[in-house]
Amino acid sequence: MAQADFTRIASNIGALNALYSLRKTNSLLGTHQTRLATGRRINSAEEDPAGLSIATKMNARSEGLKVALDNIGDAKNMLSVAEAGLQKISDILVQMRTKAEQAASDTLGSAERAAIQSQLNAWAEEINSIVATTKWNGQTLLDGLTAFQGTVTFQVGADTSPDDIIQLTNSNFGAVTTTDLAIGNQSSSIANWTQTGGGQNEIANQTVAVNFSNLNELATGSYTLVATASKSGSTATVTLQLRDAANNVIYIDADGTNGGLVATQRSVEITQNATVDLGVGVKFDLVFANIADGESYTVTFNYIRGGTYNGNVMSASGARAAMDALDAAIDTVSARLRTIGAVSGRLSFREETLSVAHANTEAAFNRIMNADMAYEQVEVTKLSILQQTSLAMLSQANMMPQNILSLFR
Repeated sequence: MAQADFTRIASNIGALNALYSLRKTNSLLGTHQTRLATGRRINSAEEDPAGLSIATKMNARSEGLKVALDNIGDAKNMLSVAEAGLQKISDILVQMRTKAEQAASDTLGSAERAAIQSQLNAWAEEINSIVATTKWNGQTLLDGLTAFQGTVTFQVGADTSPDDIIQLTNSNFGAVTTTDLAIGNQSSSIANWTQTGGGQNEIANQTVAVNFSNLNELATGSYTLVATASKSGSTATVTLQLRDAANNVIYIDADGTNGGLVATQRSVEITQNATVDLGVGVKFDLVFANIADGESYTVTFNYIRGGTYNGNVMSASGARAAMDALDAAIDTVSARLRTIGAVSGRLSFREETLSVAHANTEAAFNRIMNADMAYEQVEVTKLSILQQTSLAMLSQANMMPQNILSLFR
């Protein structure tokens, strides 16, 4: 700061010095007042460029950790929904096994066993209902994670590395329908079918339609349908013969409705597209188009037996087999529950780790970015006093040149 020379009045150096000090004080006072008003130590980049850069990164990470913590909370809630469904299925399976064990004793008659069978069928159907209705955001959770393409990914970190995600896959969290538990099947279907001979449009497969009251339904397995076409004038006849995997003929009842299996083949006359029910749970579409006399076709397909429960407790031996199957189903559901428990445990550990990391990151951000309110108030008080003294000194400096007038008296 320049030294004031009061004998030279063309430039009032003392006043300029006082004005400079006042301006500096006003600037600093404004900065500290802004910090007190906003609670922020850095309100513009020029105040601390390096600090602002570091604080911005820390703030982004802090916000990312907060979102990760929210994600973990949502993930744990989602798993709780799945766990509740699995626990109820486990309870049902235990009750089913208890009933099967009752039926394993010859102290029960056929009427009692029939009542138990009906109850087991109903409970198996309820298991499938639980699978269908256990959902999160409209997506089913207990069907092998089909809606999630087999994998549920939880983002549990602020970054994008593999360590920042936890996955639940259908390899260790598969479906728990009665079909998947090997105690029943939900639907019947024809698949993997090939065709030889004739045109391509003459026999077409159709999803199997199962009559659940039909006691002659096929067992699950691989089958072959041999279809031979013949014509008499304008009338086309297709003769159907069903064979099992060992190429043995499956006897089909004459009209597809009675219990007696008496015929080795079915003959159907068609003058237009027709659906033929073989009476054993299998239904095919026959397409009337260019059917030539003597043409034959071979259709192979895999068949899944219909019904929600495939156990049979109408005999003691069947009941004991049902007990074994239900034991295996209980073990499967228990494994699913263990998987949920393990993933939930990981989420809890990660939640604790992220909570500490978030607190530490926020503390570092706070020290750089946020104002020390007590210190700022001390500075404001000091600068307020300096502002007043600077104004006083500026006033005095402006009056100093008048002292030169005494030399002219």
